Amino acid sequence: MRVAGLSILVLVSAKHRLRGYRKPNKVEEGDKAAGRAYVRGVVGDWARYLPDGVEFRDRDVLELGPGSSLGTGALLLARGARSYVAADAFRLAGTESADDFAGLIDECSDDLAPTDIVRAKAVTGDAAESFGYEVDSDFDLARMLGDRRFDLVISCAAFEHFDDIDATIAGITAVARPGCVNLHIVDFQTHSSWIRDRDPNNIYRYPRWLYHRLLAFPGQPNRKRPVDYRRAFEANGWTDVAVQTDVGIAESLVEPSLRGLVAPFDRADQEMTILSGVVIAVRPGGSAAHG
Repeated sequence: MRVAGLSILVLVSAKHRLRGYRKPNKVEEGDKAAGRAYVRGVVGDWARYLPDGVEFRDRDVLELGPGSSLGTGALLLARGARSYVAADAFRLAGTESADDFAGLIDECSDDLAPTDIVRAKAVTGDAAESFGYEVDSDFDLARMLGDRRFDLVISCAAFEHFDDIDATIAGITAVARPGCVNLHIVDFQTHSSWIRDRDPNNIYRYPRWLYHRLLAFPGQPNRKRPVDYRRAFEANGWTDVAVQTDVGIAESLVEPSLRGLVAPFDRADQEMTILSGVVIAVRPGGSAAHG
């Protein structure tokens, strides 16, 4: 698995260096039905993991790394969010039309209030200030977002691609209101599909000089673990910081997956059986449960 993973890593590194970071998920370009299904799944996962008493309604929402679709924002507005802004280092979205957003909202209309549907369609159709998309290659959130402030900061399978999570969390802190809630679904495992199913911890088998230097590429998984997210949020003054397991290693793969990892990933505090986790943190000074 180490040899196979290294071969794949070399190919992926070469491809991304030549072409740049272009494909944030497995949805094929142009497959609108699959894209809408993916977006609905993401918003459903966020709703499932929201802390007790926390809703989307009446919140100013910031999504980090939305990938190729802003449909998540359309659905959050249709669930009552006051505003939505997406921020990214790569311009992968922004091509969807008002009709695309309206069709997505209509697919979920059974669970939505009619007044929220009307407002969401109007906002996404008029490119209003309450529906925005900001891109900055340095991913400087404070510079990108200016004086805008947020009550909910979310992401899905994006945080693991940020080169400097400490800087990102410092940026979140700069634009967060008191009581702001963070909810981030983080994919900690190997991303290449073939080896992901056979050796999900494969990316943790290579020394730093090889993985982060020689074979580095834009959007490369940063190999940060739950302990790193807890430390970084707490260092910026966030409370109730927790990482819940979303997906764990299958029992049959636990022993081989934990064997042969390089330091520091061979330590118990790295929680290497967590493949996907949900990072939650609250900023003190307000009520997280408004809405």
